[in-house]
Amino acid sequence: MNHSTQPPRTAAVYCRVSTAKQEDEGTSLASQEAACLAYAAERGYRVVSVFREAHSGADLFQRTQLSELRATVRRGDADVILAYALDRLSRNQAHLGLVLSEAEHAGAAVEFVTERLEDTPEGRLLQSVRGFVAEVERLKIGERTMRGKRARVASGKLHNHASELYGYRRDKEEGVRQVVDQEAATVRRIFHAVADDGQPVRDLVRHLNAEGVPPPSEGKRVYKDGRVTRWNPSVIYRILAEPAYKGETVVWRLHRSGKAATCQPRDQSEWITLPDGTTPAIVTLEAWQAAQMRVKTGTATTTRNERRPYLLRGVIYCAVCGKRMYAERERGMPIYRCSSRDTPAGACGGKRVPGELVEEWVWGEVTAILRNPAIIAAEVERQRLAGPDPTIQTDRDAAARMLAKIEKQRDRLVRRYADAEDDGFPWELIEREVTRLEGERRTLVATIAEQDARLQHQTAATVQLDALHDYCATVAVNLDGADFAVKRNAVEALVERITANGREWEMIGSIPAGADEGVSFTTC
Repeated sequence: MNHSTQPPRTAAVYCRVSTAKQEDEGTSLASQEAACLAYAAERGYRVVSVFREAHSGADLFQRTQLSELRATVRRGDADVILAYALDRLSRNQAHLGLVLSEAEHAGAAVEFVTERLEDTPEGRLLQSVRGFVAEVERLKIGERTMRGKRARVASGKLHNHASELYGYRRDKEEGVRQVVDQEAATVRRIFHAVADDGQPVRDLVRHLNAEGVPPPSEGKRVYKDGRVTRWNPSVIYRILAEPAYKGETVVWRLHRSGKAATCQPRDQSEWITLPDGTTPAIVTLEAWQAAQMRVKTGTATTTRNERRPYLLRGVIYCAVCGKRMYAERERGMPIYRCSSRDTPAGACGGKRVPGELVEEWVWGEVTAILRNPAIIAAEVERQRLAGPDPTIQTDRDAAARMLAKIEKQRDRLVRRYADAEDDGFPWELIEREVTRLEGERRTLVATIAEQDARLQHQTAATVQLDALHDYCATVAVNLDGADFAVKRNAVEALVERITANGREWEMIGSIPAGADEGVSFTTC
């Protein structure tokens, strides 16, 4: 007699904690895994893989173990995703919806040890509400953390979050900074080189990297592709601008918006100055002020060009990686070289550009334009016939559709909020959701306004033909005997960007056609 049996369902277990410290302790991950394995054993599931991760539940795409789990499910290697609780899988409602949708498409179930969620409209609503509650709780945690930081700062002490400022380490109990001698010596060297010796920042960067001086990011940043951390100009400029090095402790100067890679300055009214002595000075006030003056004057195009007259400084970019190229002399000849070689990633492979040849070519193109404005007139006419950029119009229409959808959702929630009388009604959740939708609505309104402005700008640019002739007639006088200042002014007026790689060049320019508008052209 034959007996047919169904093979056991396969399960992929996912365990997550929020911090590396919890991961090192192991208790939270271990207890989650044990509960999931016991759950799987009770139901006869065969566990094929266990994914353990220490990462914020608010993120999705940077969670490598969750990405592996999703790939496992997409390949059909697991019938069930098993986690201890819903918020272990994700604290973000939108991210949770994406994972559940992927699992459903692959024919896999999602189960939680501490929660039972049925595949019904009610169950899906419960998932959405619980995911939203988890997201709200994450926001509350962030708010509590921010309140703690502000309370500590208000007491006159540094808060203990974020990375250490180069040259210092925090005394976490006293809330002050202490000088790290080796790093402080490098800080003094940077200020001395820039303020006293007038050394170009790029030269200083190359010397620091060549000598193997550890940069501020060493030990704090790890590149997945194996790159090593290096000094780069932006790091030097941040050090030179930091008031802490003159002994002034100002906090709340910067803030990071969402997942932005860089911090943005806050309004000066939000800055908080801590008491004297919180941060010991590494350089004198005079040295710090001299460095600010040197940076301010040394980075001005006119000042640099007075010392080294490079016609295309500031407007020439690498055609390989898009970074700005800088000018220097090699064996007495002017060249333009990609600035990527000063970045942690290293040189992009773009070829150096012979300075005299590319400058001669650009000036020839500029003079041809100035002497024959019909070239620009023809380009304007072409733009007139082509009409507004269809990409801008498409993006604008998509934003408008999304805005209509969000306004509909917001109005529905507001009506529900206004009609509710039940004491058990989730007032706080609805109010937060309305606030979130209103924020998205404002962002979309601003986006649409920006796209409308760009479309109007393109339309206005095509009707400025008469102004072109007047402009060209004004600047086209004595072009053959033009000195560097005249040439530079013409390049700044007409050229938006030069892209170059070796002896391959392209110029993108703009002709002033009124107070605020211009028309564009491209030449190779």
